[in-house]
Amino acid sequence: MKELISLLGAVSPPFLLLFIGGVSRWRNWLAIGVDRQLSRLIVTLLYPCFIIYHILGAENPVGLKESTIAAIFGFFSISVGFLIARFVSYSCKIKEGEKPAFCFCSGIFNYGFFAIPVASVIFGNDLVVKIVLFNLGVEVAIWTVGILVLTSSAFDWKKILNPPAISVILGLFLQALGGKEIFPLFLWETLSMIAYCSIPIALLAIGAGFYDLLTGYRPSSKFRVEIGAVLTRGILVPLIFISYAWYGWIPEPVNWMPEVLIVQAAMPAGVFALIIVNNYGEDSTTGLRAILATAVVSLLTMPAWLFLGLQILGR
Repeated sequence: MKELISLLGAVSPPFLLLFIGGVSRWRNWLAIGVDRQLSRLIVTLLYPCFIIYHILGAENPVGLKESTIAAIFGFFSISVGFLIARFVSYSCKIKEGEKPAFCFCSGIFNYGFFAIPVASVIFGNDLVVKIVLFNLGVEVAIWTVGILVLTSSAFDWKKILNPPAISVILGLFLQALGGKEIFPLFLWETLSMIAYCSIPIALLAIGAGFYDLLTGYRPSSKFRVEIGAVLTRGILVPLIFISYAWYGWIPEPVNWMPEVLIVQAAMPAGVFALIIVNNYGEDSTTGLRAILATAVVSLLTMPAWLFLGLQILGR
């Protein structure tokens, strides 16, 4: 019981930041439009600096082979999510027009801004850089397999080269050149200050976005979308991830992968998916229903899956 209570404490800061972001929108401290500008700042500057800082500042630098394997795991992990969501969409009788948005949003876990602070608290900062490299494969899968799931059309290769993905490649390149030692002290301190701002500001902006999404929210017919999303993101995908972390083949260079899989297994659906759904003109209402359902239920499922995962690892 003490371990479970400790886990509840570990996952509470991201939820509290989301809540504070929602209150900030409600009180108009974070006005509509400001968080959109913040989102652009986060994606193009803050989060890339966070990635580079952690790659270069890791106590145990990650090599190219290790990075490649981590990215491959990330690619297949998100692809499994899309596949499970597709099966669930049929079993829950999701309407044909709702299936693309449902499968896309339910298949994507909150792999960055939520997973990283939780991983840092539970496993330490050393796992953060591993998640960053894992997420490179996630980004590639979202903009290839994910776009095919969402639109059934050709994907745009240019989308893969987004700021977070480029920053991973740049970070590995700078690490090969000498790591943080090539930075003057004042520049490294500036980079660290920007990096530590990224996650809190991102969660505040996401919380403000959640407040907007909740306004005028209506559930789906017979709660099919909500039940399907919770079944996918809160039960089936976590069960597969944790089972693989326990029994699956883990290459020696990434013997830390079970920890990454356990953290990602517990995550709710990613909010960023809704932005992509809107951009491609798909059913954003269905995406919203899936994301909100998994976010609410994750208050219970996240600590439960993390607790089970830690038991498997013998922690």
